[in-house]
Amino acid sequence: MIKILTVLVLTSVLAIPAMAANVTKVEVHGVVFDEKSSAYNTTLLWDAQNFTGFWYASGGGKSSETLRIEQPASSLTANSREIRKEKLLYNTSRTDQKYVVFTEKDKQVENGLEYNSTTRAFTKSTKGGYYARLGWFGDQYVAVNGKANKLARLVKEQKKDEKQTLKLGASWNLGDSYNLTVEALDTKTSPRQAWLSLSRNGTTLDNKVVNEGEVYTYIEKSLDGESNVPVFATYVESIFTGAEGMSTFVQFRYTWLISNNVLEIKSGDRFGVFEVKEANEDYLLLYNKDTPINLNQNTVVDLYKDIKFRVADSSTALRFYPIVEKASPGKYEVRGGAYDQSKYKTLIWDAQRFPGFWYALTGGKSSENLAIDQPASSLTNTSKTIEKEKLLYRTSRTNQNYTVFTEKGRKVENGLEYNSSTKTFTKNTTGGYYARLGWFGDQYVAVNGKANKLARLVKEQKKEEKQVLKLGTAWDLGDGYNLTVEALDTKTSPRQAWLSLTRDGRNLDNRVVNEGEIYTYTEKSLKGEPDVPVFATYVESIFTGAEGMSTFVQLRYTWLISNNILEIRAGDIFGIFEVKEANENYLLLYNKDKPISLDQNTVQPLYGDLKFKVADTATALRFYPFVENTIQEASRTQLKAVNTLTTVPATAAPASASVSTPSSVQAAAPAIQATALKTPGNTADPKQWDWIFFAIAGLVITGYLVLRRG
Repeated sequence: MIKILTVLVLTSVLAIPAMAANVTKVEVHGVVFDEKSSAYNTTLLWDAQNFTGFWYASGGGKSSETLRIEQPASSLTANSREIRKEKLLYNTSRTDQKYVVFTEKDKQVENGLEYNSTTRAFTKSTKGGYYARLGWFGDQYVAVNGKANKLARLVKEQKKDEKQTLKLGASWNLGDSYNLTVEALDTKTSPRQAWLSLSRNGTTLDNKVVNEGEVYTYIEKSLDGESNVPVFATYVESIFTGAEGMSTFVQFRYTWLISNNVLEIKSGDRFGVFEVKEANEDYLLLYNKDTPINLNQNTVVDLYKDIKFRVADSSTALRFYPIVEKASPGKYEVRGGAYDQSKYKTLIWDAQRFPGFWYALTGGKSSENLAIDQPASSLTNTSKTIEKEKLLYRTSRTNQNYTVFTEKGRKVENGLEYNSSTKTFTKNTTGGYYARLGWFGDQYVAVNGKANKLARLVKEQKKEEKQVLKLGTAWDLGDGYNLTVEALDTKTSPRQAWLSLTRDGRNLDNRVVNEGEIYTYTEKSLKGEPDVPVFATYVESIFTGAEGMSTFVQLRYTWLISNNILEIRAGDIFGIFEVKEANENYLLLYNKDKPISLDQNTVQPLYGDLKFKVADTATALRFYPFVENTIQEASRTQLKAVNTLTTVPATAAPASASVSTPSSVQAAAPAIQATALKTPGNTADPKQWDWIFFAIAGLVITGYLVLRRG
């Protein structure tokens, strides 16, 4: 009875509309290791260029992290999936960084560092223009007093164009429980003066009178064994009286703050699968000392924090890459490897160098690339233009098995066949393939194998996913489509389901489908294409529930595309791009009439969410493609739905289960089902539906009372 109540609760929850959000999770991946690929079968080292989940500072082109597997690539195969003990190494080292106030105003910070670029050594000084920083599993940290083994989170660092204006008496919440308060201002002295106080968690740490044009620094006398650590610095740019003469203000710039919670790292410390092998003021080296790492098929292997390995769902080839996975609300930048005129001069990005492009790990398929078709020597800090017709975006169709074909050997009505030698598709009465491709980072289906006619893939169940529907319920498939179980017959052989497919409330199709068969809905004509398979699902089992009161159908390998087709023709415009070529094999776009300026510290939109970000430096041209994803806060309704969904049974009763059913139910419900299946156009007797309604209501009430007693 409680099981039936759970299904009823699930049905009501699925009817709750979800709040729109950009994404629920952001994943950034590195270059793949692929034993079957001549290009990627030796990829055993990742840095901030080929794994953009690692920290990278575009302004100075600095990065510090590497992850490497120190064993032969030939030892990693589909039959040998282990990274041996001590062979996975993570390394990070300190790098130099100027305080922004030093760069912009030539003002040094009390107890800051000096840096020798020849010896790469830091020295502590009464005043210094530098601090040390490094990446730590993808996040930026400050090396306290230049020590790489003592890490503090960088809480705030104003960019050079940012300002903060505070009125007399006002407080500025800096983050990490720090507040800066303007206690008094004097606009009549020369220079003008501000009396400032810094507090944390309501406790005053410091009071100081600071002149206009000076840097205010707060020093911790002792912090995790380090003496005289600069924790906070800000530049008092101006003190002035407002337009009405009634209030006085102070303007701050180049503000910098670190947390006073220091992570001290010592040899032998454990971080996830890693143990610290070496920890000193220059670098940190970690390794999997006692823990071999198994790269089992279709798994995500946690390493430490948000860094993981994702392993493909393939038994024929070992394919995996590192990922950083973010699930907390916020904005996340997914970037490609940088072009840097002094170091990295590659001018082509595919799904390996730019994780914003579509990539299918299971089959190792991708289709997109972005290329600048001019010499790297023409892109420098004094020559920052991508010429007309020189920025090229290309995407081409790739083959994909329907999951039902892979798992059950079943083909889809009007599907495609694929010739791997000629790389061609042919239309057939039934086929095991469809064509797909990436389109500016999103996966699309090439309708009837045509790359110039794109349909969004609305749903594709993974091979382990199942959908169990009760008689009379509807499944919201997305894009306005609903699949309804009109009737079920468990007494025929094979068992049968009468299913109806609707879109936006309009009936598209009714079909009686046998257990073990595929139900395909085909559009006779779609954007000029005949007989397009739009929907397919596999009826795995039809069974009666444990209490014998309800019947269910279990669906797997479901596949659905939108019927809103994007047809692409030569001459069409998409952002800065115009379509140069559009055919059934590929699409080629270029910036026909629009040169692209890569001006310092700018973001250049290309199309959709795809953009170029240009570094804020005048001495070197440095830029990369990126997309920005937003994870929004979940509403209470969504959280409630998620919590309720966790009560759904993991497995349904098998079709062959022996069920003890009251004789009154056996006489009523199957009669409705059998009649409906023989004549799909007929409807059941209203009195019988009334009986079912009151029976369900009784079950809900009884289940509620049972749960309440418990």
